[in-house]
Amino acid sequence: MLKIFLKYGLFCMGVCLSLCGHAEDGRPISREYQLKTAYLFHFAELAEWPEATAVTICLQGNNPIRAHLPVLNGQQIGNKAVRVKLGVPIAVEECQILFFSDLNALSATVLAQAQKYHVLLVSDADDFAKKGGMIQFTLRDNKLKLVVNLTSVKSAGLKLSSKLLRMAEILE
Repeated sequence: MLKIFLKYGLFCMGVCLSLCGHAEDGRPISREYQLKTAYLFHFAELAEWPEATAVTICLQGNNPIRAHLPVLNGQQIGNKAVRVKLGVPIAVEECQILFFSDLNALSATVLAQAQKYHVLLVSDADDFAKKGGMIQFTLRDNKLKLVVNLTSVKSAGLKLSSKLLRMAEILE
């Protein structure tokens, strides 16, 4: 257990340290998006898909997290490397985790595809979880919180560890 805790801690510290400083255009890098990036990696570790496969994290749209996701490319979960896809368009079936920049992109078609292909849908858009998304990042009292729509997660054939669920507000 200590070994797993140290692994998580070292990874989070590595993500934060590798992203410290400024973006290419001189803007300060946001700690919020560093944390969201680390969370996406942890979601990949703490979610269970019906079939064991390498994890591909995809980004739909244009979100500031785009600048931070490449640090996850090649990271290992078990004996499999994480892949990051930022290109447009994104095919839902190519992803295990799909981060949405825009709530309007969360259509009935996308929700049906996520169920069919077992894709974990994540966003920081307001009301994402209420509209059928699976995990929503939200800021409360200047802290990053999670909202999980457990019905949507289960309908996609996914399981989230109790460790992840304990950190979240649960919608059913």
